[in-house]
Amino acid sequence: MENKPVVVGIDGSAAALDAVRWAAHEAILHATRLTIVCCVDDDILALSDYPWPDRYYEQLKEHAQKDLAEASSVAVSEILAAGSDIAVDTRMLLCDARIGLQRFAATAQVLVVGAYGETRRASGLLGSVAEAVSTHAGCRVVVVREQLDSVRESMPNTVVVGVDGSRCSELAVESAFEEASLRNASLLAIHAWNFKKIQSVFSTDHRALSWKETRTAEEAVLSESLAGQSDRYPDVEVTQQVHNSDPVGALRDAGDNACLLVVGSHGRGGFTGRLLGSTSRALLHTVTCPILVVRA
Repeated sequence: MENKPVVVGIDGSAAALDAVRWAAHEAILHATRLTIVCCVDDDILALSDYPWPDRYYEQLKEHAQKDLAEASSVAVSEILAAGSDIAVDTRMLLCDARIGLQRFAATAQVLVVGAYGETRRASGLLGSVAEAVSTHAGCRVVVVREQLDSVRESMPNTVVVGVDGSRCSELAVESAFEEASLRNASLLAIHAWNFKKIQSVFSTDHRALSWKETRTAEEAVLSESLAGQSDRYPDVEVTQQVHNSDPVGALRDAGDNACLLVVGSHGRGGFTGRLLGSTSRALLHTVTCPILVVRA
């Protein structure tokens, strides 16, 4: 991975500060600088008939500067506590956050965002910015949910990766091995599908499918998908699991006991041209640990 910066987007929410903490440690692991970005969108003033106060836009920028200062302070504290000296810089962009953050995709090795801002905190639903950058950004994207310190400290040192043999999956496996190696973490590789659905596909030609035979074949696919990276990262302890279940459920459950879940943006079952597959999209909305989405 070339030494591009880690970029994190903020909006003043608690989830954003958790994203800053995560991004700071990611930058330390990759020995690169951290860039903190806050966007101020003035389009709302032009598109609304509401009588905004004359200084409203200036106040928005003042709040953004305060948010950047707070986020920078949090990042520097994390960096100093880790005994590192990586650089931290801040940027304020005058545009919609969904557009502004994607501008950094070409120059960032990973883009980090909180799962939701203050407007979505009560519902817990994925925010529009997190969904937009996960869908469209040209670099790897990490979405971080707000977590209590007690939960974060007790989280097992395990990276989970979803494997299905697609090109995106290959890149996800590569990223997962790298992240596990940098964290001195173990790696859990999961390959899952619904066997009953497979049986129904072949029911018309009366071919009988054996779960045992299918499992053996898919275990071989999983092992082959990991072989090259296992040789490259011999320090990473790998556990392989094959599940006869919905991939979303299997990966979500594994993510409950992981420090990071890694998935491809879409898999071998995705429609051509789709930017984000159904599995990765569902996991973005439901997983509790940080999730890294890798795009081909």
